[in-house]
Amino acid sequence: MTLKVTKLLAFILFMGMPFLANAQNGPDLTDALNHQLIPLRTVEPDTGFADLEPLKAILKDKQIFGLGEATHGTHEFFTFKHRMLVLLVKELGVKTFVIEGDFAGAQQMNDYVLYGKNSLNQGLVGLGIRAWMTQEVADMAEWIKTYNDTQTPENKVTFWGCDLKLAYFMVEPVKQYLTANHQLTPVLDSGFSAMRKYGHPLTETDKASVKAALGELSKISFNKADPGKLALYQHYVRQMQQCFDYVGAYSKLFPARQDNVRDKYMAENCEWIYNQTGHKKMMIWAHNQHICKSSGSEGHNRMGMRLAKTFGEAYYAVGFDFYDGAMRSFDMQTMKYVAVPIAPAKADATGNVFSKCSAANFILDFKSASANPVIKNFLDKEVPSSFYGAEYNAPSYVEHRLADSYDGVIFIKNTTPARSLKPSQQ
Repeated sequence: MTLKVTKLLAFILFMGMPFLANAQNGPDLTDALNHQLIPLRTVEPDTGFADLEPLKAILKDKQIFGLGEATHGTHEFFTFKHRMLVLLVKELGVKTFVIEGDFAGAQQMNDYVLYGKNSLNQGLVGLGIRAWMTQEVADMAEWIKTYNDTQTPENKVTFWGCDLKLAYFMVEPVKQYLTANHQLTPVLDSGFSAMRKYGHPLTETDKASVKAALGELSKISFNKADPGKLALYQHYVRQMQQCFDYVGAYSKLFPARQDNVRDKYMAENCEWIYNQTGHKKMMIWAHNQHICKSSGSEGHNRMGMRLAKTFGEAYYAVGFDFYDGAMRSFDMQTMKYVAVPIAPAKADATGNVFSKCSAANFILDFKSASANPVIKNFLDKEVPSSFYGAEYNAPSYVEHRLADSYDGVIFIKNTTPARSLKPSQQ
C-alpha cells in the first residue's frame, strides 16, 4: 500500500469518526436501551411495586444501596428515592437509612423516627443542610416514623447522617457527659469553644485549643455512659477529629484536597454505621458525585469509591439523570430558595441520549444491559452527565464512564423543583 493511499484512508477514517460516534448514540442505541430499561409507573412514593419487580431480583443480594441525585433540588429525585426506600425496607430488608447530613446532628432525627422525641423540624435542622428543608424529605422522614410505630424494636429503621456539617451536636453531649462526671477541664472547655466555630475560619489559637482538647479526649473512656450511648460518644470524639482534619485540609491552591477529606470521612462514617447496626442492609441518600465509584473529570476521591473498595459487589450505586426541567436553587443574593429552569441536556450528554427512549422515566441496570454490545460500548465511553449541587449557576456537567461510576441509572425525563416545607412544619 502506497503512502498516498494510506494517508487517504486515514483521512477518510478521521472524517468518518463523528458519523460513527453519532451512529453509536443514534437509533441503534435507543432501540437497544428500550429493550433493557425498566419503565417506571410512577416516581411518587406509594406501596405498589409491580413495575419494580425486575429490580428486586437485581438487588436481592446487595447490602448497601447508594442512591444519588444530579441536583440537590429536584422533586422527582427526592420522591423516587422515598419510593425506593419503601421498596428496600418492605421488600429487601433494609433497616438503616443514611443521608448526606451531619453525623451527630442526625441523632435528632433518629430520636424522632424511633421514639417521637424532638420534632420533625428539629430533626431536619440537625441534618445541617438547607437543601433537606423540603416537603419531600419531611414526608420521607414521616414515613419512616409511621412505619416504625408499627414495628418491633429489631425491625425499626434507624436514621443516620454521614457528613461533617455542625459542631453543636457533636460537642454538647460530650461536654454534658464530662461535666456530669467531673471530667471537664479548662483545656477541654477551651477546645469545645473553639470547635463551636467550625464552619467559620479558625485562628491559629483556635486550632491549638482544638488539638489540645482532642489529645485529652483520646484518653477518656466514657465508661460511665449508658451502654447504648458508649459507642456514640466515642464516635462523636472521632467526628471532632474528622472536622479538625477537614479544616486543616483547606487549600486555595488545591481545593479538591478538602473535598477528598470530606468524602473520606463520609465513607468512614458509613462503614462505622454499618458495623454498629450489626451489618444491617443500608440505603445511602447523597449526591451522585458522593455515591459514585469513579472520580470522572472532577478528579476527586469520592465516598463511593471507598465504599466500593471495602464492600465490593455488596455495594450498588445508582446515579440519577434527567433531560430538562427546573430545580429548587439557593440564591446567594436574596438568601432564599427560588425555582430555576434548567435547559435541555446538551446533544452528547447522557440525559439527551436517554430522553430518546420509549419510557419517559426508567431504571437501567448496567450489568444486565451490558449484554448488548451497543449499550456496553456506550457505557464504556467518556460521556458528560448533568451535575448540579444546591445552587444553579450555569449548565454544568461531569465527564465520566457510566460503567465505572455507577451500577445503574434512574432517569427522569422532565423534572420540577423540590417543594418548600409547609408552614406548619417550618
